[in-house]
Amino acid sequence: MIHISVLVMGLQCLNVLGVDDHETSRRGIVQNTADKYEYEPYQSGHTDTRENTRVPFSKDVDNNIRSFAGPTFRDTIENVTVNVGREAVLSCHVENLGQYKVGWLKARDQTILALHKRVITQNTRIQVSHEENQVWNLHIRNIEEGDRGCYMCQINTEHMRQEIGCIDVNVPPDIDMSKTSSDNAVQEHYNTSLICTANGHPKPSITWRREDKRPLFTDRPSTEYKGRELPLVRVSRKQMGSYLCIAGNDVPPAVSKRIMLSVNFAPEVYVPNQLIGVRLGNTVKLSCRIEAYPNTINYWLKEGKEQHQMLLENMKYSINEMKSDYTVEMELVIRNITKSDLGIYFCNSTNSLGKADGSIRLYEYPVNEMTEQQRTTTQDTEIIIEMIENNDGEFLEIDVTSSRSSGTGTAEKFPRGDQQRREHRPDSSFPFSSSADHMTSATLFILVLALSFL
Repeated sequence: MIHISVLVMGLQCLNVLGVDDHETSRRGIVQNTADKYEYEPYQSGHTDTRENTRVPFSKDVDNNIRSFAGPTFRDTIENVTVNVGREAVLSCHVENLGQYKVGWLKARDQTILALHKRVITQNTRIQVSHEENQVWNLHIRNIEEGDRGCYMCQINTEHMRQEIGCIDVNVPPDIDMSKTSSDNAVQEHYNTSLICTANGHPKPSITWRREDKRPLFTDRPSTEYKGRELPLVRVSRKQMGSYLCIAGNDVPPAVSKRIMLSVNFAPEVYVPNQLIGVRLGNTVKLSCRIEAYPNTINYWLKEGKEQHQMLLENMKYSINEMKSDYTVEMELVIRNITKSDLGIYFCNSTNSLGKADGSIRLYEYPVNEMTEQQRTTTQDTEIIIEMIENNDGEFLEIDVTSSRSSGTGTAEKFPRGDQQRREHRPDSSFPFSSSADHMTSATLFILVLALSFL
């Protein structure tokens, strides 16, 4: 009975002081909040239970509550992407900082970089700046690939508040020589491949080209190939040359590596003209083409009765070689041709894989062989045309001058009664043709011979 009386008296005292149950529960919320700086009223005003009317907070009270709520982040930190060597800046926007301080840390290992206006790290590339205690910037100059990662902007409230922003660092491509093919040699008709590996961020793409811009493959006209490995099947000598491995990732500059592909095969000799005629006293040039790799030893031989004679550079002979890729053009110039220079000549080639030769026969032009210029030369000569009657009473026109010089002549039919006529014209060789349909060729030939002795 005594305890009940005390409780009743206590409740009456509370009613006299004007403290209602609603106010008591609100104070309990404040006291039980884990972080008083995170507390925000659960309503913008309170309800008067006694009159059931809503009473708003005054402006001063509202501002005090906002200030009491502590600092907040206005925006999230924007991530940035920069090329290596440039400057990266992360910006942290803070409101109501008051007496609190802003710090920057590396999120991965929680390394403190800066605290408020002071740089803590010994990295001289890192600096901080601020704008009216609202924008706090972290600067990283001459950024390196190791700076890639996330960074934390922190406010030193009782329970730390933080925002995270990340930096991505683009790195230009760099070819890894230890994982890339060096100059390569392969036997012809064997398979091989060229490999190129490059590092960078983003991951570089690899493009293959030939330095001379020829097709990469023998079965299709492709001049480019994308991929780390370039497969070459049944390699041909035509694929010998320099190949370019080009690595790029849109971060300048792109880089390339030159790889030389050699195709080994035994010598092969090609002779464009195996039979050459020459006049004594003239100069002649013999030539042949050699295809081989690796490099060959080339020389000229002349056929002899007992053994071949090796030809050397001197007043009589001039020897030249013109090399291009796997091809060698060999030339032998022989001056003042004599009878002893006629015969068979050999161009010989040898390398570590084999040897080959080609032959050229040198002969003398016949003495009675006329040149084209001699055949076309004309002179002013007297042409004698005589008329001969055949068995049918027709007359044949005979070129007597042509018959005397070459044993041939021209014959044409003319009516009876035509007489012998003479004329001057340039000398020309007409083929002998007879229109004597009723006269044997033997009779005509005898008549021509008879006239030639007149």
